[in-house]
Amino acid sequence: MKTGQWLQIVFFILFIYSGAAMLWLYGGGDSAVSETENRALARMPIWSGQALRSGQYVRGLENYVADHVPFRETLVSAGKTVASWGGVSGKDDAVIALSGANNTAQTMPAAVPQTDPTQTDPAQTKAETPGAEQAATPKPDHSPHSAAAAPQTQEKPQTQDESGRIVGKVLIVGNRAMNVFAYAPASAKRYADTINRLERLVRSEAGIHVSVLLAPTAVEFVQNEKLRKLSTSQDDAIRGVYEQLSAPIVRVDALGILRKHSEEYIYFRTDHHWTATGAYYGYEAYMRALGVPPVPLERYERQQVPGFLGSQYSATLSKKLEKEPDTIVLYKPFVSHEYAVHYSSHPSRMDLLDMSHASRKNKYRIFLSGDRPWARIKTETDNGRRLAVIKDSYGNALIPFLLPHFAEIYVIDPRQFDQPLIPFLKEHEANELLVLNNTEVLVDSDFIRLIETRLQP
Repeated sequence: MKTGQWLQIVFFILFIYSGAAMLWLYGGGDSAVSETENRALARMPIWSGQALRSGQYVRGLENYVADHVPFRETLVSAGKTVASWGGVSGKDDAVIALSGANNTAQTMPAAVPQTDPTQTDPAQTKAETPGAEQAATPKPDHSPHSAAAAPQTQEKPQTQDESGRIVGKVLIVGNRAMNVFAYAPASAKRYADTINRLERLVRSEAGIHVSVLLAPTAVEFVQNEKLRKLSTSQDDAIRGVYEQLSAPIVRVDALGILRKHSEEYIYFRTDHHWTATGAYYGYEAYMRALGVPPVPLERYERQQVPGFLGSQYSATLSKKLEKEPDTIVLYKPFVSHEYAVHYSSHPSRMDLLDMSHASRKNKYRIFLSGDRPWARIKTETDNGRRLAVIKDSYGNALIPFLLPHFAEIYVIDPRQFDQPLIPFLKEHEANELLVLNNTEVLVDSDFIRLIETRLQP
């Protein structure tokens, strides 16, 4: 490289550092999380000669400066408010707004070793859906032999931007918001192929039995037929995937049970996750698929946390959503347990329902204290059953219901987990595995790509 080119790089880096200094002086600060966008902000990149030569260091600096502009939160809020005026409304009290809220499978910066696991998590990854409305359709047959028709694809499917997030559509119906679901057959096939490969490996090398639970998102239960046609049928999509799974895999029909309870508060209105009540019905479906009686919901002591404005509100800043925040209903575990979160080799004892997040913006992080690389739950259930759960954030609200049935539960989030998966399962002597995702994994392949990576030796 010529001397002049090196001088240009040096002057550019000095310019960036000068800009960063001005940010701190005039209100940019060094926040780790954007509360408005509900995501992690870019960190200052680590210097190395290789990073400089590859351009990674300079790109990291650019991202850092862009994320720490003075008064950035105010500017973002104002921008989203203006953008929300551009939604397309209709006669059915419904608005469709563009959103980049789906970041199902972004790798999460919280996984770096220096992160303090007791601090607020960066943005919860995943844009699925809130709010549920009843659809008058019969209970689906998700058996591996059902002859379901292949799901139809959207004429204009959601597209992907350079950061790996889905640029999709949020449907706001009255006081609830949900993501429009656009099925991608290639992603669904890749998902099924990867789960089949995972099952073969864990069965042959560790004797582990595998189950799969694909949870529908809220838009599947919209009553209005015209609005329901904006999305691909998740019923068909789930059937299509389940039919591609190999025979030993247990298919969990969460959609069938959720449909029976769709008039209940099973999805948040302002957030893309299911509620703890919805997660309980997912747990019930899992237990019934295993032939195990579920613990009745009435067995649990309840607690309410009001004032939750979730990811869909953050994505749209809808005034209708703001006026009616969600209330999180918690079901307190009655089984004695220890919950330890692992960052690198440093376990941290935490609460399974972490009430420190009750006063923060993203109250969904109460469940499991948010998304973590991996965690171990040791219970008083002395039956020798050791379950590993590979999950997205839908798993967070469901996992506490599993305590009465397993001696140990290993919670794995591929977005942060950075170890080879098979040796990990063998080391901890897992004998059962649950893969738990919401159907957004069938929209793009990022999440399943992360599992593929962890299957490498």
